[in-house]
Amino acid sequence: MLRLSKNRLSAALAVSLLSGFTANTFAAEERWFEVEVYIFERDVPTTEQWSTETATKSNRKTVDFITPLISTDLTAVSMGLNGCTSTDWATDSVNCNEQMSSAKHKAMADVPMQISAPNPAVAHLGDGAVLLAQSQSQFKDIMATISREKGTSSLLHMTWQQSMLPRNRAVPVKLFSGHDYSEEYEFNGQPIETSNSSSEFDNFDFFGTQFSNNSQKPVWKFDGTINIYLQHYLFIETDFRLREAGSKTVTLASSELRADSNTVETGSQEVTSPFLYSIPMTQNRRVRSDEVHYFDHPKMGMIIQIRKMEHPTARVAEPEPQTDTAALPDATF
Repeated sequence: MLRLSKNRLSAALAVSLLSGFTANTFAAEERWFEVEVYIFERDVPTTEQWSTETATKSNRKTVDFITPLISTDLTAVSMGLNGCTSTDWATDSVNCNEQMSSAKHKAMADVPMQISAPNPAVAHLGDGAVLLAQSQSQFKDIMATISREKGTSSLLHMTWQQSMLPRNRAVPVKLFSGHDYSEEYEFNGQPIETSNSSSEFDNFDFFGTQFSNNSQKPVWKFDGTINIYLQHYLFIETDFRLREAGSKTVTLASSELRADSNTVETGSQEVTSPFLYSIPMTQNRRVRSDEVHYFDHPKMGMIIQIRKMEHPTARVAEPEPQTDTAALPDATF
């Protein structure tokens, strides 16, 4: 029995060492890059007809650099707690979303164009993607040139470091910026006043407020995800939405019964109402590192560069504070 226990212990130790070795090997083989993105809007005439279909919300796990910067968790502040970091959002987005839903938050009505860390940063192994400071970006001249073009306005600029993984393991980065339309429009583009008054029963809360699903969520001017992955080559996959206020005309069928002939006459009526369009920009392109790439669209554009960088090192553990035993009083028993 003693020999069997030793064998099992040896086997368990071997598996543990092999797992650690494998994990370290994968970490060493990861290829890291620095990504800089600049997204701008183009307010120019276009003949494009945008769909009025509702944009679907994605439940896919993402890295979120922006939410921790613009959202103040009032509950956490009062309790002295820390919110989710970008690494938390990448590894446990479900828990972070639950915290966002349950806690009281004060968020900006308008997300600034420039998203950056307060101080220069560097990625470490095991920490996930890391947001960099504005001083670490390189698009200053490019942004100045584009901003001088007539009809363009900046939407978002940010720089981060991340490891590049195969498509089935890559985690997209969540992007959003601009005005929050949730006070004026629903996520589906319908105006708030219309959706609340169009029917006596459509929005009635039969179960009370505790069961209501009408919790207000941000409806940003620009939002979406960018997924950069390595499949022999580098690929950039975008799924963006740019929201633009406009109007929508629908045709309503009507019928009327004529009393003199007992016949039914049918007709139609056109009704125009405000509508928030969700303009898509979905592309997937193979790119080369260190080159500046331009993604074009009738209503927006994206400048992006994926730069090679040194492989991150493991974070050095901070030394534990030393206790001055001489200063401690003598113990009494």
